[in-house]
Amino acid sequence: MSEGAAKRPRRAIRRLRANVAVSRLTLTIVLANLIGLVILLVGSFGVTQYRDGLVQAKLEGVRAQAQLFADVLAQVAINESDCEPVAAEEASSIGATVCGLSLSQRDVNSVFNRVWDSFEGRVRIFAAPQTDEVPPVKDASALLIDDVMLRADEIVVEELAPVEEATADNALWRVARSAESFLRRFMTGGFRRSAGLRTIEAELNEALAASPFAEDRGATSVRFNEDGELVASVSVPIRRVQAIYGVVTAEIGGIEDLVSDARLAILPFFGLACAAALLTSLLLTAAIAQPIRQLAIAADKVREGIAAAGRARIPDFTSRGDEIGELSASLRSMTQAIYARIEAIESFAADVAHELKNPLTSIRSATETLDIATKPEAREKLMGVIKKDVARMDRLITDISNASRLDAELARQAREAVDLRKLLTDIVELYRVTAKPNEARVAFDPSGAPVYLFGNATALGQVFRNLIDNARSFSPPGGEVRVFLIPPPDRDRVIQVIVEDDGPGIPPDALEKVFSRFYTKRPQGSAFGNNSGLGLAISRQIVVSHDGVVWAENRADEKGDRKGARFVVELPGA
Repeated sequence: MSEGAAKRPRRAIRRLRANVAVSRLTLTIVLANLIGLVILLVGSFGVTQYRDGLVQAKLEGVRAQAQLFADVLAQVAINESDCEPVAAEEASSIGATVCGLSLSQRDVNSVFNRVWDSFEGRVRIFAAPQTDEVPPVKDASALLIDDVMLRADEIVVEELAPVEEATADNALWRVARSAESFLRRFMTGGFRRSAGLRTIEAELNEALAASPFAEDRGATSVRFNEDGELVASVSVPIRRVQAIYGVVTAEIGGIEDLVSDARLAILPFFGLACAAALLTSLLLTAAIAQPIRQLAIAADKVREGIAAAGRARIPDFTSRGDEIGELSASLRSMTQAIYARIEAIESFAADVAHELKNPLTSIRSATETLDIATKPEAREKLMGVIKKDVARMDRLITDISNASRLDAELARQAREAVDLRKLLTDIVELYRVTAKPNEARVAFDPSGAPVYLFGNATALGQVFRNLIDNARSFSPPGGEVRVFLIPPPDRDRVIQVIVEDDGPGIPPDALEKVFSRFYTKRPQGSAFGNNSGLGLAISRQIVVSHDGVVWAENRADEKGDRKGARFVVELPGA
């Protein structure tokens, strides 16, 4: 499969995703907002402090009823005249008749038949154990006097589900029961395990051992009853003075229903929180996901537009003032730079074609004329023209090659500290050593402290050589080209390098054109074809890559007449 064929499916997938309302980033935002709410909900279901508060409130209500039962029974169900005397020898030893501590079964029954019909729960009356063993209660059923289930005078009518839906054989019923059982064990596993360790015997022993002067009499516990139901239970001793005649145990179920109802009360708030999370997710999607998607689609269109020689537009989100706006600005700048580079390449290719066509046309004309030329002088002159045009083409191709790979070389080459004074000294010394008669000499004062900047020494050397070569080419025979280095005078740390000559100067309308590619306008009498017109353009390109500027101006005498050209290079110092 070709590369173009592979890209087409990817573009189709991107367009398909663009048409889908929910993206992966949208789902990520929604899940990120909901995960915290779910954790909060699960935590609220399993929180022990909230559950213990509900259970404690339930126990306080049961304790009040149990204490009331114990106080009434202590006044009604104790009959000291109906006691059984102990052994005579034991009675004589203390000088009195001692009776066993017991409750009247008849009086206990009458109490439950007449009062407290509004209490919904189970009440059990246990006799006081007549033993000195520790613990005194080992089997609560052996001490049981009465066991009453009290209910409120209210009939509750509840419609049962159809038999086929409520049967244990129904799959939905089994799934619901399994889910309920799992959630109950998951949420209250530790609480139920501790309740399973509590027994009625342990509760009775704690109640018997409790201090009669305590503010809250008796003992409390949350445990399972005989039917496996979780109940809140309170046991209070039936006392008269300091004697214990029995124990009242009041217990009430519905603990799990109470906690479940409290948890269900949280669900509406959780629903509102989920709705708010979804709303904020949609807002975040509109503020983040959608702009990013638009930028991605626009980037694809830019790529397709470049391939189709078109121009695509990147959406402008810079007014947002956030990271999306910065990304939009960066993509727009990058796209403009790409289009500018494409236009520069197209313009450069057109200029190269034009510059190469001129010598080729001259060579073709000379070769066609050479075939019909008969005089040796004419043929020699035509051969000279051909040689000059070939040399010009060779120079053009070399300069064009250097210019075309200049950007890549500048990007690859490392920047380092460069002593600009030493660099100019070496360049000027090279011109002095290789100077020929009647050529313009190059002058430079190498004295002074080093002047450093961060850059590429090879590229900077090419800049100054191009400027000096250009100045020498316009200087009169035996003239002078002067190079000046001006160190940074203040904190701006801007270094200036000036190259000036004594030539005819530059026409005012050409002060900027001289930096254009292939600009080779020269005074009459200058040798044609000795310059490619790329030197100054390359120099500006290198200076700009070093965050500097270069411009051209004319030198004038007192009368204002031009007496030479001056090129100024400004570079940031180190």
